Amino acid sequence: MAGVATAQASHRRSASLDGLRALAALSVLAFHVWLYRDDRPKSGRRPELLDAILFEANLGLVCFFVLSGYLLYRSFARAALAGGTRVATRRYAVRRAARILPAYYACLAGCLVLYALFGPHNITPTVGEMPLFLVLGQNYSNATIMQLNPVTWTLVVEAAFYILLPLLGLLVLRLAPRRAWPQVAMILVLIAISVAWNGLAYHHGWSPLVKKLLPGFLGAFGAGMLVAVWVEWRRIARPPREGGHDGLGPWATGALALLGALVVVGDGYWSETVEGGNDARAMFAMLMPAAGFALIVAAIAGGRGRAVHWLGWRPLAAVGLVSYGLYLWHLPLLLVLRGQGLLPQALWPRMLVVLVAALVAAAVSWRYVEQPAMAWAARRERRRAPASEAAPAAPVRPSQPVAEGAPS
Repeated sequence: MAGVATAQASHRRSASLDGLRALAALSVLAFHVWLYRDDRPKSGRRPELLDAILFEANLGLVCFFVLSGYLLYRSFARAALAGGTRVATRRYAVRRAARILPAYYACLAGCLVLYALFGPHNITPTVGEMPLFLVLGQNYSNATIMQLNPVTWTLVVEAAFYILLPLLGLLVLRLAPRRAWPQVAMILVLIAISVAWNGLAYHHGWSPLVKKLLPGFLGAFGAGMLVAVWVEWRRIARPPREGGHDGLGPWATGALALLGALVVVGDGYWSETVEGGNDARAMFAMLMPAAGFALIVAAIAGGRGRAVHWLGWRPLAAVGLVSYGLYLWHLPLLLVLRGQGLLPQALWPRMLVVLVAALVAAAVSWRYVEQPAMAWAARRERRRAPASEAAPAAPVRPSQPVAEGAPS
């Protein structure tokens, strides 16, 4: 019975993480619908509460980075804490590629076709620039950054993190097996690098290219990685009792989730009320919401009760299931519909039209691109991997995307 209870708890947590991912994707969509309106405040402060809320909805991309750090680092944290076989890097790479690249390439092709037929034409790269998009290198050139599908800049950051992660996992496995504190120390160093990088970028006026490199976002990934270490340490140090409940109690879970939400809201309030930019804001702009989202993820992963279970509401979790496609497609579709004059002027009808179009595209992407690619990766894994090889734990369900700024 304890195994059944544990499996049920794991399923609830997976659904709740899907729900959180859905909220992150929907918030980014809401931000872009607000951003691409002619009647929004163009600069300076946003005196209307709704404008401030919708602008701060862009923090959803920070949530995706935190989720990636948590979900992808768990297998590496587990291997180091158990002192066992290292995570199979080849298998990890195949899974990441299968999860991200097919849907990404399909979206790039769709964007080229849509823009050729309907516009806009001012964000279409030249033939000579396309190879950078194919290798997720568009962030490294002024000619390609924020072109074709602007949201994909976050995938470039994610891809860099994917490359770094196995190296970090191998480092902690070799130098500090069966100990949690060296992992924590390593992650705190990553966070410190992120804080320093963002501070220097602001203080010295570095170019947008430099600001969209991995070091500036290590704090967000690191916040999720800390949660992964905590969750895996608890699994080893405090396994669930026979017939008992694992994880935090409902009240502690609720307090943790509430604290996380307050930190995220507090960061938004700070952003909307601070006069102009300053070094402190630049240094911690990413870290504060990342800390808040990490607390919420910790409440979901290590707790129980209504405070987090509501995130597993089936319609919300279903949106989370297809959130990678939703993230990829919503802005290109918004730009096409806007250029054709097909969007209502009023905000909420406009948001509904974009949401419906993006959900349809996301469902098609999930059914005909993402699922087949993940199924191929799973078949390849079963054929090639020896039984003794340690596999990286898939993000709680194979449905979970990267992020995914992108879904994770």
